[in-house]
Amino acid sequence: MAAHIYAAAPGGPRGTGGLPTYKRSAAENGIWCCYDHGKAIDSDGGNSFSVAELHAWKRLHEARKSLDMHGVALDNYGLVESISINSAPATLSGRKFNLGMRNIIAGRNGSGKTLLTRLIGSTANPQYVAEISQRRDVDIAVRWFDPRTHQVATKGRRGEVSHILDGRPVPYVARPYKTVLISDWHRTSIDSLPSLARLLDVNTTAIKGILTSIPESSSMVKEVYVNKDSVQYVIVHNGRTYRMAADKPGHHPPLVSDLVLMEVVAVHAQHHAMVEPTFLVLDGFLDMYHTQAQFAVLQRLEQAVGHAQLAVISHSPLIIQEFAHWSLADLDERSHHPQFDPRSPIDLEVQTGSLDDGTGTFIA
Repeated sequence: MAAHIYAAAPGGPRGTGGLPTYKRSAAENGIWCCYDHGKAIDSDGGNSFSVAELHAWKRLHEARKSLDMHGVALDNYGLVESISINSAPATLSGRKFNLGMRNIIAGRNGSGKTLLTRLIGSTANPQYVAEISQRRDVDIAVRWFDPRTHQVATKGRRGEVSHILDGRPVPYVARPYKTVLISDWHRTSIDSLPSLARLLDVNTTAIKGILTSIPESSSMVKEVYVNKDSVQYVIVHNGRTYRMAADKPGHHPPLVSDLVLMEVVAVHAQHHAMVEPTFLVLDGFLDMYHTQAQFAVLQRLEQAVGHAQLAVISHSPLIIQEFAHWSLADLDERSHHPQFDPRSPIDLEVQTGSLDDGTGTFIA
């Protein structure tokens, strides 16, 4: 049965929220339930189930069904639902971004795409807010769902960070979800076991387990060997076989290292999401690829990361069109925001050529 989130009429469960009649009748204000749950959410005047909880359930279910329609099975586990930004650099102040299981963050250079990814990850990594607040005050609220709705309000002032979790001040927030940030600005050596462990925030024993399991699911990585702190890979790319190791630099196309890293990250995200909500963010890693190669990489990631949430920064209209079933955070919608600060850092992005073998796996 279809149930209203805000009441259809004044005096109904959860009230009208000040919405006009046409908005209360819109699909955005509805949630599909079985008969028993439809009755339950309206019992006790709607006080047992808040508007925020119903919106969270609706978004998670819609995200699950959207992925299921595209061949990705997803359990009802949890997600980071939204981030509201009251104060931050660039053009982000005064904005709210709703998130799904698969997300594209789009916008022109300098619109704050990279900054937004750091703010999303700041609940698990508050040092991001500490660093950003050195140049401007930060005031954000992140809402997540596990399956109950939680919200943490975080403020940063001159490097000092404070939190209010579910309306209660706390000295820190025990990590509600893990954020894995893969940035073009900080390259990781894939032949170094300690470097990969630091990137994924796991110990070296765990990263060994991840590496040795990759050949089971990858059509590109055929073998992985770990010798103390060094890692070697046997790779098949564009019909050629390469042995990648620290003592053999330059013996493979330069982009292959990035593609292998994505295989490593995808296996980690898929496994870790089974035990803890996991959010994988790719910042700048796809910009060097040809559009068709980006399609292949995103299609591979969509399947490979499983239960993990995924956000990819892209400024390509073709990517947005091809992955229209992903949630879109378009930072250009308010490119002339009155609070724009011309002194904000510039977000430079360069797209270069690449190789594409059309195999449908991670390709360069």
